[in-house]
Amino acid sequence: MSVAKGVVNYARGKHDWQVRGQGPWFFSLDREALLGCDALIARIEDDEEARFCASLGIPVVDIAGSTSLKLFSQVRNDDYQTGVSAGTYLKSLGNLKMAWCGVDNVHWARERFIGFCSATSTSPDEMPKFSRPLSWWRHLYEADETLDSYLKSLQKPIALFCCNDLSAMKVEIACQRLEIGIPDEIMVLGVDNETLLCELASPSISSIQPDCEAIGFQASSMLERMLGSTNNEVLVRRIAPGPVTERESTRLVFCEDEHVAKALQLIKAEAANGLSASEVANQASICRRALEMRFRRYRGKTIWEEITSEKLSQAALMLLHTKERIAVVSEQCGFSSVHRFYSLFKRRYQMSPDQYRNKKPR
Repeated sequence: MSVAKGVVNYARGKHDWQVRGQGPWFFSLDREALLGCDALIARIEDDEEARFCASLGIPVVDIAGSTSLKLFSQVRNDDYQTGVSAGTYLKSLGNLKMAWCGVDNVHWARERFIGFCSATSTSPDEMPKFSRPLSWWRHLYEADETLDSYLKSLQKPIALFCCNDLSAMKVEIACQRLEIGIPDEIMVLGVDNETLLCELASPSISSIQPDCEAIGFQASSMLERMLGSTNNEVLVRRIAPGPVTERESTRLVFCEDEHVAKALQLIKAEAANGLSASEVANQASICRRALEMRFRRYRGKTIWEEITSEKLSQAALMLLHTKERIAVVSEQCGFSSVHRFYSLFKRRYQMSPDQYRNKKPR
């Protein structure tokens, strides 16, 4: 529905546009319903749907990127960057072992897989992987020996990147049946941030949020240009994904040292709430000097630097995905002053918070 919201927001300024909706929330995609339309924004899931949409003889913008046929211009999620984000996030939790669950024969899943391999410095041939058609994943509650065997074979603890929330949900159901602990044995990360699905799962599923509203808005903009042009060039615009919405399925930090792991969990949970290095040390069962030495060994930084890094990461996400003023971002992420926030942010990202926010594609 967020894509539809982006379309509607764009269409509000176009008095000669009349927007009609089709799909699960509206009515079925069929030729008769589309006869009176001048153009179409569609989530085209396969080659058969692509041929059907092409037969309509109207401008079409695809927002899925699933079909292998290069028939339409596209505005879609940057799936390679989604994979990179997944790998970067899971690595930040201390994971050394990674695995993949995907969907067969769709471009968006392949791109997410390649991005994930790139971010984790793993050859695609060496990444433990399991893939099935999208229709197979939709049978959520049907047990399958091949999936069970794959999950049991993984060397644990391990982080599993599932290409969408549907596959993440089926994986979690299988893990429950096999009595595999989440997140202590397998961390599970999905994509799409389908809130109902992610929250219904037990444990709840962490997921990467595509910027669906921006996809709808930019698809509408592209469609308008196509309507006013005789150029049939096929264009592709990728929209950067949003942040990871962290839930129970990844709320654990892997580290060989149990004292550092416990401290990292506290830092992730409380960094933005004014947490100090002394408070982290006070929660440990070893002295502060010993904990600092372990941090330097396993993380390559001090406790204070780890807290600051976590606050800056949270601030960067807020800058890209909210419209809060810089002062509000600084305060909510636990910085003592805006000046201090600017100084630390520029040191890490080589640009000011304002510049970082403006680099997001619109």
